[in-house]
Amino acid sequence: MKKIVIGILVFASTTLKAQSPEDGLRLSWFAPNGTPRSNALGGAMGSLGGDLSAAHINPAGLGFYKSGELLITSKYLNTETDYKYRGSFSSTSNNKSSLGNLGMVFADGKKKRGYTSTAFSISFTQIADFNSRQRFKGVNNFSSYSEKFLEELYYDNAGMGAAENNYIFGSSLAFRTFLIDTIADKNGNVAGYQSLVPISSGVNQTFDSYTSGSSNELAFGWGGNVQDKLYLGASIVLPIVNFNRSLQVSETDLSTTNTTNQFGGFVFNEDFSSKGWGIGAKFGIIYKPESYLRVGFALHTPQLIGFRDRLSADMTTNTESYAGRVSASSDQLNNGNPGLREYTVMTPTKATFSGSYFFASPGKPTQPLGFISADIEWVNYAGTRFYANDFDQETEDYYDDLNNTMKATYKNNFNIRLGSEIKLTSNWMARAGTAYYGSPYKNEFADENGTTLVTPSRFIVSGGIGYRTNKYFLDFTISSATNQDAVVPYRLIDKPSPIAQEKSSVVLFNIGYGIRF
Repeated sequence: MKKIVIGILVFASTTLKAQSPEDGLRLSWFAPNGTPRSNALGGAMGSLGGDLSAAHINPAGLGFYKSGELLITSKYLNTETDYKYRGSFSSTSNNKSSLGNLGMVFADGKKKRGYTSTAFSISFTQIADFNSRQRFKGVNNFSSYSEKFLEELYYDNAGMGAAENNYIFGSSLAFRTFLIDTIADKNGNVAGYQSLVPISSGVNQTFDSYTSGSSNELAFGWGGNVQDKLYLGASIVLPIVNFNRSLQVSETDLSTTNTTNQFGGFVFNEDFSSKGWGIGAKFGIIYKPESYLRVGFALHTPQLIGFRDRLSADMTTNTESYAGRVSASSDQLNNGNPGLREYTVMTPTKATFSGSYFFASPGKPTQPLGFISADIEWVNYAGTRFYANDFDQETEDYYDDLNNTMKATYKNNFNIRLGSEIKLTSNWMARAGTAYYGSPYKNEFADENGTTLVTPSRFIVSGGIGYRTNKYFLDFTISSATNQDAVVPYRLIDKPSPIAQEKSSVVLFNIGYGIRF
């Protein structure tokens, strides 16, 4: 594992190949956002059908449509996040409103070629929201962000010329601002590099990151109904990803009056954007052995997404009496141009097993009163793969190392979703749901003493109401998610990487309006 990490960290510094395992996980570990009805049911829609979310969950559900439908939904997110980093606590908050779903179903209720009915759909759905603020700080006397740059130079056996010019977005900025300096042997020759950060006495560390963007799907779906017993479906999906991050890292001397240790502090800024689009497919089947029972299966193939990344960075360091305050930027080293990189990501395979039980009104066995639905989703988180668009051996070796790191870091896991709906009147329905997403990581997150800090998980509780007539419908949903995760602000080779504990509360409001035709 250590050898793999070395390959990633070293090579990532020389050119813009700064992808990380977290970039892959961002495309797979999320609670799906669907229609208001789907969200109210905890996402347990795999065997239900009759909802636009079917094109993105189990396309066989489109086969339940026998008339057309137009749907538009909006969403509002409120996120409150608490952080614990090296004994210090901090909090952030973020609010965001956006379009949740937009789509249309075209259905033909006339029997054709053995089908009782068929339906086609086109829909746009936001499946993940990246808008968040991470800010945490603490006193660290074990490691420094500067060691990330130091290790890059050491393991690459970089000479002074390379240290000054080749690591445009990281180590060269630290070297040019004297945060990283040379070590001379007894003959005055350069024998290595050192960080001027007084790690043993401790420094104040602050990490401030703002991310924005979303992951979306444009889906073209088909569903067929055979004798109201067997439902088949397929979707072609076009993922559209937009991710932006502004990061600021700072370290300052614990003593504001000590000017003899040649370190006052540094500030490192990084602006990163990643845009991608691709293609994938989803297939599904739903079977009704009895009128009150449905079972379903859906397979989501890996999606191939082509990405184009942009990166720029700058640093200001104060080494007090040694070199004073010095600044450097990637623009200076790269002729005013941002770093660009194009590559392809293959997302993991997903499979969902589903079941629904419908119960009737007391004394009215032919009139359904409601249902209970459950999904078990299997995700191969370790199956994410990165592929180079530049076919040189050095680039391919880098992505091989990154893919091996994905396999060593993540695992297969199961997610569980439960939902229920009951009719209050002929037009009004009440819904409730819950979902649990377990950790995608193979190992626990621990500090340098081996103490486990956090076990990542996501737990969702939701509810909503719906009003439906033959011509239109209105759905409202509120859901609350509690997420536990770990933030790794920087990765080191020779020391355990620092860990920030993250616990967030996400409240989602969803409202949707639909017309049947």
